Amino acid sequence: MAIDVSEGRDWLRLVGAAGLGPHTVRRLLNLHGDVSAVIAAAESGTLAAEDPEFDPRTRLLLEKAICASCPEDEQSRLSLMGGQLLPMSDTDYPAALLATPDPPPLLRVAGQVECLRETCVAIVGTRRCSCVGLQQADRFASSLASAGITVVSGGARGIDIAAHRAAMRAGGATAVVLGSGLCHPYPPEHGRVFDEVRSLGGVLISELPVGQPPRPGQFPRRNRIISGLSAGTLVIEAPRRSGAMLTARMAVESHG
Repeated sequence: MAIDVSEGRDWLRLVGAAGLGPHTVRRLLNLHGDVSAVIAAAESGTLAAEDPEFDPRTRLLLEKAICASCPEDEQSRLSLMGGQLLPMSDTDYPAALLATPDPPPLLRVAGQVECLRETCVAIVGTRRCSCVGLQQADRFASSLASAGITVVSGGARGIDIAAHRAAMRAGGATAVVLGSGLCHPYPPEHGRVFDEVRSLGGVLISELPVGQPPRPGQFPRRNRIISGLSAGTLVIEAPRRSGAMLTARMAVESHG
């Protein structure tokens, strides 16, 4: 369900505050109950006053960061592209992701979020894949999509995009988890495919501000979302040291 403009602004202020990572945001939400209460506490100088683990200096720094946070036009940009904010307090927030150790407090999504209510399976692999790898990505994604399973991947070149395309050709839904903002799809040549994902019942997902360009450090973080959304993670073809294998390790070690 869509949140109102005021609540959306509060969420953007909180997650956009300098120095506040997902863990701190979730901790403040647990302390104060909801996002508007966190903002009110920061503005009144009572943030985390009941928590002895936050020393006075830390509380002051957090309050200053939240009060100084001023999201610009993200809500309007998201609305113009047909997207929405999906906070972890929303009933549409994916239950599987919420149950992981490090869920993003706020997602930006565009498309049919409802497809994430179905069983999801991640298909990941190398960008520099072989012809056999592409064939296997196509085969598995087609079979899963035909069975009503949502295929999740990262939209990258190689195995990822092959899985997305195959799922759509099979008439199923696919979810693209981006390592950039929704207004900066990466790689840019996949922009048309991402548009097809939205129009054919799938969804684009990012935890980053809509205008955030792609940066190397963002992609390992987004891998936890790919794994966290999914009941299983299938690595088609990948080097031992790769983002795909990192996703697989997260699936086994952190997400059960």
